[in-house]
Amino acid sequence: MRWVVVAVVLAASAQAHAQDGAQMMTLAEVKQRRAELAGLFVRVENVTVSGFAMARGGLAQDASGTVRLDDAGMPQDTITYLERHCARPGAKPGAAAPAGCRGAPEFTVASVQGTFTISDAQFIPQN
Repeated sequence: MRWVVVAVVLAASAQAHAQDGAQMMTLAEVKQRRAELAGLFVRVENVTVSGFAMARGGLAQDASGTVRLDDAGMPQDTITYLERHCARPGAKPGAAAPAGCRGAPEFTVASVQGTFTISDAQFIPQN
C-alpha cells in the first residue's frame, strides 16, 4: 500500500515540475483533491480576486467556484498589489473584473483541517 502512495506522490510531483513547478488545476479540483494534494505546489489560472484587504484576505473565484484567500504567509508585494487593485467586493455576474484582479494564484495546498482557504500564495496578474 505504501508503494502505491509513494508512486502517486512521485507522479504528481513529476507532473508539477513539468509546468514550472506548479500543477495546473481549478479551485474545485483543489478543494476536492485537497487531502491528496496536501504539500504540493499548484497554480490556478483565470481567477478573479475581490474584496481583498490585509489581515482580512478576500475571495478567489474561477469558473468552478469560490474560495477564501487569506493573507497569511503571502509576500508583502502580493498583499500590496491585491489591496491596491482588488479591494472592491465581487462584481455582479456577467460584469468584467477590475483590471489587475484576474490572474493566477500559486500556492502550496495546506493539510486537510477546517474549510479550504488559500494562504501562502503568490498572485500573478493576467496580462
